[in-house]
Amino acid sequence: MKSMQRGILALAAAGALVLTGCSGQGSGSDSASENESSNVLTIGYAAALTGDGAAGDVPGLAGLQYGVDKINESGGVNGITLKVIAKDTQSDSALGGTVAQELVDQGADVLVGPPFPGMASGVLQIAADNGIPVIAGTSTQPEYTLMSSADVFLAAFGDNVQNAAVAQHLLSVGHQKAFVVSSPDMTYTSNGANFFADAFENGGGEVIGEATYSIGQTDFSPLVTSIAAEKENIEVIYTPMFPPDLPSFVRALRGAGVDAPVAGPDGFHTAEVLAAGQEALEGTYFSTHGFEIEGTPLAEFVELASASHPDVKDGPALAALGYTVVEILAEALATSSSTDSAALTEAIQNIEGLETLTGEITYKGTGGVPRKTVTIGGVENGEFVFVDAFVPEYIPTP
Repeated sequence: MKSMQRGILALAAAGALVLTGCSGQGSGSDSASENESSNVLTIGYAAALTGDGAAGDVPGLAGLQYGVDKINESGGVNGITLKVIAKDTQSDSALGGTVAQELVDQGADVLVGPPFPGMASGVLQIAADNGIPVIAGTSTQPEYTLMSSADVFLAAFGDNVQNAAVAQHLLSVGHQKAFVVSSPDMTYTSNGANFFADAFENGGGEVIGEATYSIGQTDFSPLVTSIAAEKENIEVIYTPMFPPDLPSFVRALRGAGVDAPVAGPDGFHTAEVLAAGQEALEGTYFSTHGFEIEGTPLAEFVELASASHPDVKDGPALAALGYTVVEILAEALATSSSTDSAALTEAIQNIEGLETLTGEITYKGTGGVPRKTVTIGGVENGEFVFVDAFVPEYIPTP
């Protein structure tokens, strides 16, 4: 079955088909009757195409759309083709429920949720009410699967896994003293910091200071002043920031004379981060979902997919997660031969050892959070580079 699915999704140079249903904000048909056929699986993407979640969902949607193109180009899975309806939640939890209901009304058999659980509460409620499974496309937060009675699956590893991997790598290259900068505004930026500190100290490192910031903060002067006071003892600064905050924070650090390298999770692996500048980012390490090393499937994916879906290049690894969502659904269709939501849910729950573009996935017995290999990336000469890939030896309990 896995070999059949990989054949369906084989990356080929053939031109991409136009999606059944439009892409982008507010896309899709106004009538659910167009999707009543059991030969079409409708994917409703409640996407954060604007606001704080856009850094994840804009490339994530592009990767998903490319995957759907490839499925349909090959004739579907067991005769079932795919259709995407994407609507913008504007990164607003209140609007998420409205968007999800609109997607369900238009015939969605499965929902793809926005990148952060706080933005997904309304989406999950609608999914639970309608018995529809949810795949959290670009989220890494384990609590996503625990927030409602809906059946929820991450396409990515959990924050506990990726932050433990960053901690292990930093220790392996000799960084023993870390300063941690977190934000209480969302669990990605609060729990992620806790997971890092747990794993770093478990491995023999020392967290010598902590500070907080607010998402969307424009002035980092007070924060970097407090860090600068400790700079002689700081070997690395860890933060689960993401753009647009991250490049501003890094520039402020360097302006204050703090030259310790900065490390963090997958929010670092977006093109916008490089705006901080080559010198400012030198020595940076981060976790991610894969790396487009020349000759690899991910590199081929980025080259081919970005030709028809340019947003892939905004965050290649996040776009690859969108593609992975399609690989998961293709495997479920291959098993169930059905677009019925309950049948899809059961098929996804029983996936074991599925090879995807972002690593092997097993859902059976995992509660919806797959334990996957973590890729470590870095910045050299102003460019992202591959550093390592492994499953961390110590993983904090989420």
